[in-house]
Amino acid sequence: MVMGTGTGAGTDERRERILRAAAEVLAERGFDAGRLRDVATVAGLSIGSLQHYFETRDALFREAFAWSIDELVDRWRAASVDAPTAWRRFELLVQALTTDPGLTRRCATWTEFCASAARREELREGVRRVHDEWRALISGIVRDGVRDGEFRPPVPEATAIGSLVVLVDGLDMAVAAGSGLTAEQYAELLVGTARAVLGVSG
Repeated sequence: MVMGTGTGAGTDERRERILRAAAEVLAERGFDAGRLRDVATVAGLSIGSLQHYFETRDALFREAFAWSIDELVDRWRAASVDAPTAWRRFELLVQALTTDPGLTRRCATWTEFCASAARREELREGVRRVHDEWRALISGIVRDGVRDGEFRPPVPEATAIGSLVVLVDGLDMAVAAGSGLTAEQYAELLVGTARAVLGVSG
C-alpha cells in the first residue's frame, strides 16, 4: 500500500527516484533478496525516507514493477501512434523495445517478476496485466494490418498474435540470462518472425 505523502513536484520527483531505484534493485537482486537498504543506497536516500512513501518492502517492489511497466508501455504506445501503416507501427514498436537503453534491466526485471509470481500469488495479477497490455498492442496492429490487406497471415490471426507475444517473453529471458543476444539480434528475430506469421512481403 502506498502511504500518503502530500503533493507537489518535489514529492513526485522523489517518489519516482525511489521507484526507479527499486526497479534497479529488482533487476540485480530479485524480489526475494532485494532489501530496503539496497534501494536506499541506489536512490541516495535514508530508509526512513523510503518508508515515508511506502509502507513495506513488498509494497515498494510491487509498485516499482507496476511503475516501470507503465512507463515502458506508454513509451511503446507513443513510439508508433503516428505511423502511416500497420507494419510501420510494428517496426517502430520493435525499435522502441530494442533500443531502450535499459533493455537488460527491463528484461531482468520482467524475468524476475515472472519467476516470483510462480511463488507469490499477489504478484500474478501484475504479470497478467503486462501480458494483456502487450497482447493488446500487438493485436491492434495485426487486426489493422489484416483489415487493410497489408497482412495476409498463413496461420490463424490468434496464432500469429500469440506467437509474437510469447517470442518477446523468450527473447527477454535470453537477454536477462546473459546469453549474448544483442539488441540487434533481438530486433531481427522479432521482425523476421513477424514477417513470416503475418505474411508480410518485401
